[in-house]
Amino acid sequence: MSYKIIATILTDTDQSAEALDAAIALSDRMDAHLDVYVVTISHTETNNYYIGAEALMVAQQTTDAMAEREAIEAWLSDRMRGEVVRWSSQAATVQGPALTGYLARKLRFSDLVVLPRPYQDNPEAASLVEACLFAAERPVLMIPKGCKAPDAGGHVLMGWNDGAEALAAARAAMPLLEQADITDICIIDPPMHAADRSDPGGAMAQYLMRHGTKSEVAVLAKTEPHVSDILLRRAKEVGAKMIVSGAYGHSRLREAVFGGATRDLLELADLPILMSR
Repeated sequence: MSYKIIATILTDTDQSAEALDAAIALSDRMDAHLDVYVVTISHTETNNYYIGAEALMVAQQTTDAMAEREAIEAWLSDRMRGEVVRWSSQAATVQGPALTGYLARKLRFSDLVVLPRPYQDNPEAASLVEACLFAAERPVLMIPKGCKAPDAGGHVLMGWNDGAEALAAARAAMPLLEQADITDICIIDPPMHAADRSDPGGAMAQYLMRHGTKSEVAVLAKTEPHVSDILLRRAKEVGAKMIVSGAYGHSRLREAVFGGATRDLLELADLPILMSR
């Protein structure tokens, strides 16, 4: 099994470069087609100017965004010179509210989207990730600053809670799991109502085994307040090269206000993390 269509989104030439490098590396390894979407966003807010000024401000913001888009396209052309992967690019300048709909239409035919990890220096990254997960319904591999695409082989950590989001992430990550040496199925305090309470992680281990993937199950006590802290600590202990996790088991609003495992991982992960839902 492999990804055949990998996508990435460029909103600048600095914060998106590592995600582009990772997308190129994965496309080369998987013999996949790489779709690069160059997107710049006009964030002009109306109703804050005197009559007639709104149209001028929108026009100026759009003009600036289009000039930025052309600069990114030129940078991309130079960056891809000499690369052997099959690739194509599409470019657009959109108003802020139209971003989600645009990405939903473009990315729904991708197998995997590679993006920068949110909550670093890229102000658009969180919006891009949520648009991919919720609107386009595509799995997202997020690359922190200073990281590259996970290499074949090595150790992968999977956060498993017997939920639909975690299962979706496992399925989406299968091409990468099949190339790993071992997958660590990490379960934290299995709830009493879990379907696999008598054999935590057993069904998932069997699922991975039938896909030709080696795995081991680790049942951990919740010794720290946040699940993300336990997963990241375990990832360091086993030398994991990537984390696989379901995304937003709670609502986005609840996680934005009160926090949650997804938000914490997106803020703290220092290695690539693949999420789906």
